[in-house]
Amino acid sequence: MTIITSKRHPVKFYAVLVFAFLFLAALGTLFLVVSIDLLQKDNPETKNYFLPVFSLIFYFLAFSMVYAYWKNSPKISIDNHLITFGNERFYIKDIKKVILTGKMPFRLIIRFPMEGTALIFNDGTEKYIFDDLFSNSWEIKSFLEQTVIKKKEYIPTQIEKIDSNIIRFERFETFKGSQITSLRGIMLWGLIGFFAFLLVSKIQTAPIGFVIFFAVFGTFWFLLNSWLMHFFCITNDYFIVKNHNFVWLTKIYRIKDIKEIVYETQSKQPNSLRIITKDFRNKLYPAGTLRDKTWLEMKSSLKMKGVKVRNECIPER
Repeated sequence: MTIITSKRHPVKFYAVLVFAFLFLAALGTLFLVVSIDLLQKDNPETKNYFLPVFSLIFYFLAFSMVYAYWKNSPKISIDNHLITFGNERFYIKDIKKVILTGKMPFRLIIRFPMEGTALIFNDGTEKYIFDDLFSNSWEIKSFLEQTVIKKKEYIPTQIEKIDSNIIRFERFETFKGSQITSLRGIMLWGLIGFFAFLLVSKIQTAPIGFVIFFAVFGTFWFLLNSWLMHFFCITNDYFIVKNHNFVWLTKIYRIKDIKEIVYETQSKQPNSLRIITKDFRNKLYPAGTLRDKTWLEMKSSLKMKGVKVRNECIPER
């Protein structure tokens, strides 16, 4: 009998959680140290008494995030008869409905949508499995689809890898924006250009610290913004993901292997495209240079190829 056990994602769960906790805790400590220093002075200003409150808020956010991430990612184990969420056990036969893809309510301090799976049981209980918290959420989804929805025996599926040379002679329909006119491109090259101008104009007197800062920050800023600037191509049989600045990066998907494409946006990120393949693996590609018109044109082309597109962020007239 097949038994699948969840595994928390090493980057999207552990690394993100550690970074967020340390960052928020550091801000809380900073406000606490500053408030102690100011309040020890003679006749401190009234507004200084509020600084410890901000410190407590940041500490609260830090520990709340740890609690929320841990609570929303219990150890999940599933076989042909039972599914467990931590210490809670449910019979597979009691599952009333399975929603394999879509945005589910992730409870932090407030609820915000996160891609995942919903299980609704006969007694009304709802359980969620969030994609980004587990490295093998795709495996659990595939098991649920085959055993619960299709009532079949579970057979592990794996999509065959594609040789990049296979598209060498294909005709492309490209959906691409411009770095020069997009906000993301202006942010990238405008800031780098500004610092480069300062460096060149004072090349003889520029302190070594400024040169090091420019090199480190410039590299970070370039990598960050370049990662946010993907664009896409469609052929008769393939969907290709490329990048404006990382020209050597090409990700190819067979159109027949794509289960769903999602247009979405997260926090301060630009509009992004999520590809969900038929084995339920998914990957997010931010595309900060594409205009709304281009997104909608690509949606039309994808629908003509028989690809389901879930549009969560682009206004359609």
